Amino acid sequence: MSKLFIRLYLVNLSFQNRFLYAHESINKCMNFYNRYKKTIKEVSKRHYNKRIIWVNEYLASKSCVHCKESETMCLKFYPHDKLIRYKSKRLGLNEQSRKEVVELIENSKIVCSNCFIKYQNDLIDIM
Repeated sequence: MSKLFIRLYLVNLSFQNRFLYAHESINKCMNFYNRYKKTIKEVSKRHYNKRIIWVNEYLASKSCVHCKESETMCLKFYPHDKLIRYKSKRLGLNEQSRKEVVELIENSKIVCSNCFIKYQNDLIDIM
């Protein structure tokens, strides 16, 4: 009975040591984060904005294939607009990360918001 008790005590002790070690590691990470919280948020926001700008710069020289509207804020990618914008915000700016987004863009037509709605409701035939 005493051997079993000792074995259980040692198992419990090693669990406590692992827990304390994990707790200390978390505290170190949190201290680092709290120290550089403002910088981390500023850098992540700057990178996020660069990823959004990348799509808008791509559209800057384009126009609607149907009505020739060239206002950047009106242009969308038909039929993958939501997916392209979602992935471009989440993926990095390097060429390897952008590969999937570029493929989606190549498989899409650039249309204005009005023509996008018309395409969705089959008022304009897809050319």
